[in-house]
Amino acid sequence: MTTLAPIDAYRLLAQDYDASPNPLLALEQRTMRSLFPSLPGARVVDVAAGTGRWASYCRAQGAQTIAMDFCPEMLTSAPEPVVLADANQLPLPDAIADVTICAFALGYAPACLPELARVTRNGGTVLVSDVHPEAIRRGWTRSFRHGSEVIGVAHHLYNLDDLFAMDLRLDCLIEPRFGEPERAVFAKAGKLAAFEEAAREPAIFVARWIKIG
Repeated sequence: MTTLAPIDAYRLLAQDYDASPNPLLALEQRTMRSLFPSLPGARVVDVAAGTGRWASYCRAQGAQTIAMDFCPEMLTSAPEPVVLADANQLPLPDAIADVTICAFALGYAPACLPELARVTRNGGTVLVSDVHPEAIRRGWTRSFRHGSEVIGVAHHLYNLDDLFAMDLRLDCLIEPRFGEPERAVFAKAGKLAAFEEAAREPAIFVARWIKIG
């Protein structure tokens, strides 16, 4: 396996990102949707937006969105406006967002939570998801197949207890396992034989914080 820096890995992954069946994304989407506050008229900042799947969802619910990512190739498919930015240093003023999202990026920027809090208004919502840290410790990898090669993505290990910001109150933490809805995604990816083992422990976490000022 070849391991690349996140920016180089996602430049390779961008073209096929939305076309490849991904049970982690499927599990996250069915878990996180119920955690959003009312979206019509809300301002949503989607940090590490990738191809903008959450920005697109929020836009369809009537929100104003800003999609931000460090990889320009990923942002090509995201809804405008898009901003090229590092999650650790967002080029946004304080308290601009009603909802701030950061999906599957903490492994690349584990210290970004205070920055997510900074751009969120008091009373606003911060939603975060990622591969469960304990799944990584059990041997799961941040990797993908590119042609005949497996590409690993360099990342940082962290614990859920590390996720803290002075002005955020943890409101909800969910640690879901794969279920029957994801079985079909495993099958489509040609990995059905791995489903039962993968479903034994939490695969991801989804957390919701409230900005308390």
